[in-house]
Amino acid sequence: MFPPVVRISQPPTRNIGIMYLRSFEYFRAVTIVIIVMGHSYGIAGWELESFLDRTLANLISGGTSLFVFISGFLFHHVFYPKFHYPTFIKKKLKNVYVPYLILSVIPVCVAIYTGIPYKEYYFGLTDTFYDQIIRPFLLYYWHGGVLVYWYIPFIMAVYIISPIFVYFIRMNQKQRIYIVVLLTIISLFMHRPVNNLSITQSVIYFFSVYMFGILCSMERDFIYKKLYEKDFLLFLVVLILAILQAAVMPTSGNLQNHPFEFNGIDISLLQKMVMCVFFMVFLHRFEAYDSRFLKQLATSSFSIYFLHGWFIWLIWEIRDWYDAFFGLHLLPILSALVIWLSYVVALRVRKAFPDRSRMLIGW
Repeated sequence: MFPPVVRISQPPTRNIGIMYLRSFEYFRAVTIVIIVMGHSYGIAGWELESFLDRTLANLISGGTSLFVFISGFLFHHVFYPKFHYPTFIKKKLKNVYVPYLILSVIPVCVAIYTGIPYKEYYFGLTDTFYDQIIRPFLLYYWHGGVLVYWYIPFIMAVYIISPIFVYFIRMNQKQRIYIVVLLTIISLFMHRPVNNLSITQSVIYFFSVYMFGILCSMERDFIYKKLYEKDFLLFLVVLILAILQAAVMPTSGNLQNHPFEFNGIDISLLQKMVMCVFFMVFLHRFEAYDSRFLKQLATSSFSIYFLHGWFIWLIWEIRDWYDAFFGLHLLPILSALVIWLSYVVALRVRKAFPDRSRMLIGW
């Protein structure tokens, strides 16, 4: 059964109308590029050996937080004014979860056949049909444990509890700020789940980022006014946090940890939250500029997310052909190639199935 229907007759904010924000379209385009780059280290053969390598990797890694922030921002900006829970969930199931179910069939079958990844988690101890087929099949789908699809079960869980965010929006400003600060502190110490295997932990971890996106949408006029032409300061903070993490930690990106086990503070989360505001303010400069390239990249970003893992896997299979050229210099080249291949395939599917492509590939 669906939770109680939530209808909003008049949002209690000054941003009652739904204004088209071209800057957030561009934000989506930038985010998908960062995410693909963050997943392409392996095929580029980039080894994070130096301090500079780790600093740069800290800037690129963890791009999921940008997507979560955008989702939270758009929840308030687009969906909240006329929020109707059953309609909202129905659309998300059709446009987000169904493509995931369809595109996961082959990867899940391959994962069951090969026992990769994390066989010790997905497979049972016995040789029974249940332990070797049914159990891993259900768990792979439940966790999205192939081709970085873990984001889909996670974001669907966020959509399901969306009435919580409606109540969050209805709170007074101080309450909203206190909640975001408290949840951020929890996330800093909890970290992302190990190998992204816990949907519950992912939801708790990204709660602060999603609500921060909502908060920034509610206060966007204030943010644009106060931070006008100060985006360079925001980027400086982002860079300082990336350098700090590189100085104190041997790894890059978001930390992964079991809950209730202390393993340091997740500096990357703070860095990405500041980066979200940076892109929000910086890209607002281009609100009046119409970039066909960025608009097309943004429009197809979800299908690129769904498809890019396939091409990274294919390139990984032939990496021995070019291993003599491994290094950071290959990262932008191969990332661009992966994005282009994903876009071309998505466009072909869209043209071949104009009425079904949204359900097949999310576009």
